Amino acid sequence: MDIIFRPYVSKRAKENIKNYKYSCSDNSISNMIMQPFWNWSVNFLPMSLAPNSVTSIGLLSIIISYLVTLYYMPEMKGTPPTWLYYFNIFSIFFYQTMDALDGKQARRTQSSSGLGELFDHGCDAIITFFVVQTFQCSLQIGINEYSLFSILAIMFAFYTAQWEQYHTDVMTFGVIGVVETHFVMIIGHLITAIVGPHFWLETISISKYITLQYNHIVIIGMFIGSLSMFSQNAISVFKKCGKEKALSCLQDLIPVVVLIAICFIWNQKSGILYSSPHLFMSTFGYLMAFITGRLILARICGDRLFLFQNIMLPLALVFINFYWNLFDEVIFLKYYFIFVLITYLHFCYVIITTLSKVLGIKPFKVRPKSQ
Repeated sequence: MDIIFRPYVSKRAKENIKNYKYSCSDNSISNMIMQPFWNWSVNFLPMSLAPNSVTSIGLLSIIISYLVTLYYMPEMKGTPPTWLYYFNIFSIFFYQTMDALDGKQARRTQSSSGLGELFDHGCDAIITFFVVQTFQCSLQIGINEYSLFSILAIMFAFYTAQWEQYHTDVMTFGVIGVVETHFVMIIGHLITAIVGPHFWLETISISKYITLQYNHIVIIGMFIGSLSMFSQNAISVFKKCGKEKALSCLQDLIPVVVLIAICFIWNQKSGILYSSPHLFMSTFGYLMAFITGRLILARICGDRLFLFQNIMLPLALVFINFYWNLFDEVIFLKYYFIFVLITYLHFCYVIITTLSKVLGIKPFKVRPKSQ
């Protein structure tokens, strides 16, 4: 029972969070190009504004962008007002800027902490889902396996980036990183705004036997990029841990691999993606964010990552229902989504309040210098 009801923050985590130090190796293009802009922009933030508040403001812009996009494009395709594409461009750039400034604001106000990084990357985990969804709407992907697969692929890549740091203690940014990915999405939204959404449905012949739509080429690129990122992460982990520990390192991927497998099996068996698309994708989006959040917490607190995730336990009922047809799976999905959302929000609340108390700080207030 201790495995099932294990607290989010262990005694070991509470002790280790006090000694956490951020370590980063940034070789990305954005680090060379955008740093002057970010260093200039941070001076416009009031000294009373807490770093976590900076992150939250950026988060809010992406949530609004996601909700407005789905309002105009519930089928993830169509022709919304042109201003929506420009609004999505602004939201991505604004979030990207806030995401870069929160760390600078923390150093500027002398309020850096492990909780700040946990909050930052925790927001990144769920924002990955929102941003990819809105981008796919501009690409006219629609509701299908392509849209589901690309979302899970990108979120898996984000998980493996945190997995790498969990085992190497260093956050490594390659030449192409998160910021570069954001700019690709910005360019995609801009093309749609200027040329029109019909552009992405046009086709190109790759060979005599292969003809692809432009949006499918982008999806393939996203998949290749995710696979490349995972490969780089895995190589880095294996170099650090050695062949002897390689298997134990790979075990940490089990929760996310199992979750993705369940997602695809469920849809293949019942086609629930088409009957409740946004509920289905949102449920697994939050599940991926929750599992990633547990990994980030373990990494920053130097704690052990437990493979069993009790939030996934109700999914066993889905497989039982395949054979005995005990309940309406759409109704089950609605209740399960509520359960997942509440659990995710509760997880965030417990982590923030617990670690704030341990560190003696207020998460959304800057500590006076006298303290």
